[in-house]
Amino acid sequence: MGIICIKIGGSTVDAEGLLKELGQSIKDLPVDSFPVIVHGGGKDIARQLSLLNKEVTFIEGMRVTDSEMVKIVQMVLSGDVNKRIVNALLSEGVSAFGFSGVDGNLLEASKMTVNGQDIGFVGNIDNVNISVIDMFKAQKIVPVISPISRDVHGAIFNVNADLAAGELSMAVRADDLVFVSDVQGVLIDGKVRSEIRINEIEELISIGHITGGMIPKLRSAAEAVERGVSRVHICGWNGRDTIKNELNTKTSNGTVIFK
Repeated sequence: MGIICIKIGGSTVDAEGLLKELGQSIKDLPVDSFPVIVHGGGKDIARQLSLLNKEVTFIEGMRVTDSEMVKIVQMVLSGDVNKRIVNALLSEGVSAFGFSGVDGNLLEASKMTVNGQDIGFVGNIDNVNISVIDMFKAQKIVPVISPISRDVHGAIFNVNADLAAGELSMAVRADDLVFVSDVQGVLIDGKVRSEIRINEIEELISIGHITGGMIPKLRSAAEAVERGVSRVHICGWNGRDTIKNELNTKTSNGTVIFK
C-alpha cells in the first residue's frame, strides 16, 4: 500500500468548501494508497494571538513562540483545526482519526535554534514513532496529525507543519509528499516552475527567488527526497481532483521536487 503524506496549510484549511473537497479527494484515491494528513493552522493561530494582543515575530519563516503562546498554538491546532478536518473527512464517509505529535509519542522533539538564535518553544523532530501510523494503516483509518510535539522531558513544542510532514514522510518511506499551499507552486519570476531538482534549492534561496515560508517548505522537501521519499509536490488547491492530478506529471499544476 503506497503511502501519500499530505500537508495542508492554515490558509488552505480556511478556504470556503475546501475541507469538504479534501474529504472527497481522499475518498477518490486508489484503494491501494494510504493517505496521512498533517496540517498547520497559521491563520487561525494569528487570529487567536491578535485577539489576545500577543506580538508575533518570525525568523526565517519560523514563529517565535514563548511559554504562553505554545499553549495557545496547541489549543488552536490540536483542538479546533484538527477536529474541523476530521469532522469534514467523516462527513464525506472517510474513516479518520485526529491527534497530535504528543499522542502516542508520535513525534519526539527537541529545541530548535535558527542561526544560533533562541526562538522559544519551537522544536525539531528527533524521532518518529511509526508504530502509531502502522496501527492506523492496518485498520485503514486516515490519521490527521497536528504537529504539536513533546520532548523526552515532557516539554511541549510548536513544530513547523512542513517540517513535521517532511519527517513523517521520511520515517514511513512515503511514495509522495504533497504540500497543499496558498500558491499554485514554487513561483520563479512570477511563473510556477513545474520541476525543481534538489541541488538547485539553496541557490534559489540565496539569490532571493525563494523567501518567507517557502524556505522551510523547500528545505523539508529537499531533505525528504534525499532520505528516500520518491517525490515532493507543492501545489495549490484546485478542487476535489487536486491530489489525484498532482500525483500524475501529465495533469500536475504545481511544482514537483525530485533528485
